Amino acid sequence: MRSTMQTLTAACLILGAAPVLARAQAAVGRAESVYTWRGTIPMNGTFTVKNFNGPIDVRPSSGNTVELRAEKITFRGGDIHDVGFVVRTSSGGDVTICSTTDDESCDGDRRRDDRHRGENVKVAMTVLVPRTVRLNVATGNGAVSVENAGSEVEAATGNGRVRVVGTEGRVRVSTGNGAVEVRGAKAPVKVSTGNGDVDVTTAEGPVEVSSGNGDIDVRMSAVRARDDMEFHTGRGSVRLTLPASYSGELDASTGNGSINSEFDLKVKGRLDPHRVRATIGDGGPMLRMSTGNGRFDIRKG
Repeated sequence: MRSTMQTLTAACLILGAAPVLARAQAAVGRAESVYTWRGTIPMNGTFTVKNFNGPIDVRPSSGNTVELRAEKITFRGGDIHDVGFVVRTSSGGDVTICSTTDDESCDGDRRRDDRHRGENVKVAMTVLVPRTVRLNVATGNGAVSVENAGSEVEAATGNGRVRVVGTEGRVRVSTGNGAVEVRGAKAPVKVSTGNGDVDVTTAEGPVEVSSGNGDIDVRMSAVRARDDMEFHTGRGSVRLTLPASYSGELDASTGNGSINSEFDLKVKGRLDPHRVRATIGDGGPMLRMSTGNGRFDIRKG
């Protein structure tokens, strides 16, 4: 469990600096097998949820109310009293809720004398959020799913699959181990996974993807002309679909694989089957692609 908690700390880095919090309380809900919280958050405010162990499932709310339902699941003699919830509200109305095994911690760490507490309890969280609220969610261990909720989405897990569908704003996803799917995005997307395939569709780039081991498949309907993009996998293929009018500078390298393009490439320097530097169309921002072992396919949308 200690390693799980350390993983949560790493996963939560994607959430950025926490706002100054005006009000905090000791952990609540220890005696409850299902803890619920309801409240409102201002338009463009931020709702942050941190779970030390367990999945997070996010759906749109029917009105302007934010709701969290957290169900404790015990195994191997676990005790629901070992887990509580800390709720913090900033002076601007942002709200942070986290599951915790101590009294007040909300950062994923546990005290030395508390390190075995809550080992046999996980928390399954269901969150309802209006589309006008920014959303930050992170879990140390478990899948994360966000569907048609939040104006901007940041999602992280130390170990698990992440799925984000139908968002209005920027999307950032990080997982230590697990596949990532982002569909129906309408703004820039950034994805990082230590191990897993990545599948992204967005109405407008840029997109940036990094995978330690896995295939990458990205489709963009439009790309902002000034933005560079980068796609990297340690082992896997990269398939990139760009608008037919795309222009940019290409730098693609593969340790063992081929490079194929439906765009006309004006190659720079000597011809190398494993490394291509070229201009696409009229040139422009940099498009970097690399894989240790795999092929590249660059296609016209």
